[in-house]
Amino acid sequence: MLMAKAAPAHREQLALDLLLTGKSATATVAHMAAHCGCSRRQSQRYVAAAYQFLKADIDACNIDRPVQVAKLIHLLETTCEQALAAKNFSAVVASCRELRELCGLSA
Repeated sequence: MLMAKAAPAHREQLALDLLLTGKSATATVAHMAAHCGCSRRQSQRYVAAAYQFLKADIDACNIDRPVQVAKLIHLLETTCEQALAAKNFSAVVASCRELRELCGLSA
């Protein structure tokens, strides 16, 4: 019985850990459904709970929006540079699209 109650907390932590390592929400849901013995729908709930935790953590830190935007711009520019050097043109396009959206340059 104790193990059954510990499983949801463990799964929420796993979802959080996967998100923090850079996995997308879709990849995290698929991983959890395949490896945790739970349905995709239940995996989606765990991922949603992990995102809520991340949001609360960011809100509690009182992060300055312009600083975060600057960090994201820098990260996207670096990603473009590395993708271009690796001749990964689809990643260049994806990063440029995100950068355009972030900066409000889309038509």
